[in-house]
Formats: sequence, structure tokens, C-alpha cells
Amino acid sequence: MFYNLSQEDFLKLEESIAKIIKKLEVLQGLEDIKSINKAKHLNECKESLNQCLEKKDKDKYDFFIYEIYNLTWGTKPFDEIDESEKISANLKVDKYQENIPSLKEIAQSVLKEEVDDLINNHPLMLEKLKDYDEFGVPRKISIRQAKLALLEVGLLENIEIMMQSADKATQISWEYATEFERQNELILFFQQQTKLSDEFVDELFKKAKEY
Repeated sequence: MFYNLSQEDFLKLEESIAKIIKKLEVLQGLEDIKSINKAKHLNECKESLNQCLEKKDKDKYDFFIYEIYNLTWGTKPFDEIDESEKISANLKVDKYQENIPSLKEIAQSVLKEEVDDLINNHPLMLEKLKDYDEFGVPRKISIRQAKLALLEVGLLENIEIMMQSADKATQISWEYATEFERQNELILFFQQQTKLSDEFVDELFKKAKEY
């Protein structure tokens, strides 16, 4: 679960899914490229929002995916929108292209500025950033969480053997640590010695936070 959602947030998700289902029903059977692309994005919305309902949202985009859809497509056909409601974002994505990118890909490229403005100052993201970075990596984990995560992936014994030959200061830091930040010197030391990638250690921190 990426965000800590309230009951009100869950109601919003259900309402959005109901709207998406109605839009998909209208598009059913249409075979022009624009309708196919729109249906692709609506199905992406439906999948992401259902993941949120199941508390399995994976990233900062899932909860906001329907709003990203509206940035891409508009809330209704562009020629039916009042002049005061039209926004330039609705015109940035070619709706007739073959293999249209996913909404998440669009959110990280063509509409990155608009989507970042939508998400980054939202209360849900601001709350998330207190304990996690923008990629969902915990800022801190306890020593207990760290050891359990290392045990699960089969690295704990290797780390403990490594510590036996480490200098005294490093041994003391490991023995008396109560928590670790992602950029802690000891974490970076372990990472360098075991030749683990940043991505692997980030995932290890996420796994540790579950304990």
C-alpha cells in the first residue's frame, strides 16, 4: 500500500470505478483507434483503482490514475468543453497514435509537469513523504526489520561473517544500531562489500518495513 487512504478516499475510488465502467460500456464494440486507445487507458485506470481498493497500490500514480486520465483525455470530448474549462494538457497527447503509451508512461514524460503538480503537493503525498521518499522507499527501518529482511533474502549470515573482519568502529555501529536510514554509512558499506545494486537495496528497505 503506497498511500494511507481514508474511508473518504475509498468512497472516491468506488465512485471513479463506477464512472470508468460506464465509459467502457459506451466504448464497447468501437474499433476506431481513438476509441481503442481510450479503452486501453480506462482499463488501466480500472486496474490501478482496484489495486488501491485492495490496498495493493504500488506507486504514487495508482490512486491518481483517473485524474491523469482526465488530464490526458479531458472530462468530456474537447469540442464539448466550455472555453473556461479547457486546459492545454488535454492537447499534448496524440490520441490517434498506434501503441499509445500507458497513462503512467505519459505521467512520467509528456504530462510530467502537470502530474507532478497534481500529486507532489497533495496531502496524501505530503503525509507519505514524512516516512518514505517519492519512490516509496522507507527513510528509516529498525535494526530488527533490517535483520529479518536480510534473513529472508539469505544475506544475514553473510553480513554477520563480514562484520567479524570489519574494523572495530564498524562492528560497534552494527552491534549498537537501533535504526538505519537508507544512506547510512553502514548500509552503504554493506552494499559496496556485497556488490548489491541501489534497486535491490531499495526493495530490501521496502520489504523490511513490512515486518
